[in-house]
Amino acid sequence: MVRMTSFDADLVRRWFHRLSSLDAPVMPHWGIVPTVQERFALDQGASRVEAALMNDQLPPAGAAEPLTELPALMVLRYLDALAAGIASTRLAFMNVDASADFVGGAGGDVAAFALVAGLNAGAAALHGENAGSPYRLGRSNTEPTAAESARLAGVAAAELVVNGAGLHDVAGTAAGVAMNGWQIGLPDDPVDRIEYRARGLVGLVLVALEQETRDPEPPGEPASCGALPGENLGRPFPAEITFTMGLAPAEIRSLTVDLAGLGAEVTVWPGSQWPRFHLHTDRAGDVIGQVYAYGTPFDLLITEQG
Repeated sequence: MVRMTSFDADLVRRWFHRLSSLDAPVMPHWGIVPTVQERFALDQGASRVEAALMNDQLPPAGAAEPLTELPALMVLRYLDALAAGIASTRLAFMNVDASADFVGGAGGDVAAFALVAGLNAGAAALHGENAGSPYRLGRSNTEPTAAESARLAGVAAAELVVNGAGLHDVAGTAAGVAMNGWQIGLPDDPVDRIEYRARGLVGLVLVALEQETRDPEPPGEPASCGALPGENLGRPFPAEITFTMGLAPAEIRSLTVDLAGLGAEVTVWPGSQWPRFHLHTDRAGDVIGQVYAYGTPFDLLITEQG
C-alpha cells in the first residue's frame, strides 16, 4: 500500500533533522560536512519552510547578516525562495478551494505543485545570486553550477507534476537531476570549491527530502545463500560480491542485466540511501569491471573461494 505523505511541519522537521544528522549523514561520499554558518543557514531555511506550511501569509525573508561564507548564503537564499514558492502556491490553492488536500501521493496534488513552485523559485534565486557574484569569473571548472543544477531539477520536476506525479516522485526526480553530471570530491581550486559546496548543499537538501518522502522499505528477501541486505556471508562460492552504488532505477535495471549477462547471480535490495547489490559469480574480475563502468561502488566486499 502506498503511503500518503503529508507535506506538513512534521515532515519538514524530519527532513531537516535527517539533513543535519551526524550519525547517518546524507551522501557522506560527497565530502561535505556543513560548517557552522552552513548549519545556521539550513536551520533558518527549515524554519522558513515550516512557516510556509503553517501560516496563512507569506513569511518574511530570513536574516542573512551573520553569514560571510558564500555557500551558506547561497543555500539560505535557495531555501528562502523555496519556502516562498511553497507558501504562495499553497495559499493560491486555498483561495480557490479551501478543502484542497495538502498531501503527497499520486494525482498531481497540491503538495507536489507547491514543491515544484518552490524548486523553481529556489533555482531563480540562485541564478540571481550568481549573477551578482564576481567570484564565478575565476572558476576553472566546466561542470554545472549550483544554479544550473537547481534549474534543471526544477524543470524536470515541473514536467513530472503535470502528468500527475506525487510528492515523492517530484522530490526523487529533483534530487536525481541535481546530483547528475558532476565529479565527486572537493576541488583543489578554492573558487571551484565554493561552487561545489553550494551545489552539494542544495543536493543534500533534495536528497534528504526524497529519503523522508519515500515509502517504507519492504522486508528484504534473502539471496539464495541466505544473506540479507548488507550481509556478505563468505559462503563457498567462486566469488561473493556485495556493494552499494548511487544509481537511478533505470541504471539499476541495466546494471543487473549486464551482470547477469556475465553469468552472475544478482540480488538487489533498496537501501535507505542507495540500492544494495549481492552477487555470486565465477568471473569476479569481469563483474567488478562492469560495476566500475557504471560508477564508483561503496562498501565493496569480495569473498573468493579458497
